[in-house]
Amino acid sequence: MILASETEFRPIAILVVDQDRVIRIVTSDTLEDAGFRAIEAGDAQEAIRALERHADVRLMIAGHTLPGSLDGIRLARLVHDRWPNIGIIVTSGGMNLSACELPVGTRLLRKPYPFDELLCAVDGLIGSGDAVGEGAPVLPEGIPMQTTLGVAIGGSNIAGPAPEADRT
Repeated sequence: MILASETEFRPIAILVVDQDRVIRIVTSDTLEDAGFRAIEAGDAQEAIRALERHADVRLMIAGHTLPGSLDGIRLARLVHDRWPNIGIIVTSGGMNLSACELPVGTRLLRKPYPFDELLCAVDGLIGSGDAVGEGAPVLPEGIPMQTTLGVAIGGSNIAGPAPEADRT
């Protein structure tokens, strides 16, 4: 499997939109560790400005709850209409959001989500061709992700090597 950073092109740009700065940082770090280029925004207006400035964004990960007049669902609809080639993932800690409320092709991730689930969703959208261009697998073989966003925010390790096999 090839990491996104091993391709001959510039790393794939992913926009991370969340009102919680810690979640933005941890998510961006996870994506950058997988070889992507993360661009952060704290609300929908910042996200729109970022998309207008960065034509190379291939995917947006947006929290359901955002400050201002546009929440994550409205932002997802706007991005789907205005930039139809950008893949979209909406994250939510609440159980009242249904995937049928989202634009066609948008993925829903429930918080707290394991990082491997996030990266698989990213790979599913970018790798499947739902987003523009050629996709790049994101998880290197033999390095499993072992924690969730909730655990990472609490200060535990974000990812670690697989445990050594017992050889006794």
